[in-house]
Amino acid sequence: MLSLYTAFAKIAFFTQLEYRGQYFMRMVAKILGWSTGFIMLLVLLKKFHTIGGWGIYEVLLLYGFEVLSYSIAGTFCMGGFGNLPGIIRQGELDGILTKPVNTFVYLVCTRISAGYTSNYVIALGIIVFCIERLEISLTLSGMIWMFFDILGASLIQASGFMVTTVPAFWFYKSDGLYRLFYKNLTEFLKYPLSIYNRGIQAFLTVLLPYGFINFYPVQYFLNREEGMFAPWFQYLTPLVGLCAFTGAYLFWLKGLHAYQSTGS
Repeated sequence: MLSLYTAFAKIAFFTQLEYRGQYFMRMVAKILGWSTGFIMLLVLLKKFHTIGGWGIYEVLLLYGFEVLSYSIAGTFCMGGFGNLPGIIRQGELDGILTKPVNTFVYLVCTRISAGYTSNYVIALGIIVFCIERLEISLTLSGMIWMFFDILGASLIQASGFMVTTVPAFWFYKSDGLYRLFYKNLTEFLKYPLSIYNRGIQAFLTVLLPYGFINFYPVQYFLNREEGMFAPWFQYLTPLVGLCAFTGAYLFWLKGLHAYQSTGS
């Protein structure tokens, strides 16, 4: 069964590479988009030098973590869940449900996105550059821990995709929820969470655990202990990611159970 899902993913991935001109234009557009955000952040940091006591390379490390985890989550989830309202309204889900495979895994594997290559290059480049500039000495255990932090952060990002689009099973259109509770709120992650008031810190830690995407895990590598919560929160990203994704998957199952066929 695993080999079948892998085959689905490969076909979906390489099909997108077939149209090289279109793929190249997507890469250029993404590079320009993320580079614009990066340049604006850089200009701001150059002007003020620090933000809440965080230096330029420390803030950029936050940015790198956020972009990389978003890109990983987007590769596997944006194609399926970003388009879920349309898939439901157009009756495509009916065809998927007739297949003798796990609906969630099939949706992910057949809609895997090849459009995030440039994001990986930008994010990894920023992370490596900042680690060098900050003279962070990464041991083998440190690199392993960073891997699990990125994995946990990616699961949180994926959970954000899912939880804000699964309501389409009931409302058929959930774009507003995605923009409000995911896209807009993750904008706070560009800066250290500690610069915001305690209400925002609590909201982005307890209710919507977006702070675990970059603010808490990055502190481990910077030897910082900031924010209104205990220092050991910097070790929780892998666990929070697993719990968030489990909750999002259960929510997906609840939505799938409530699904009513379009009859098309």
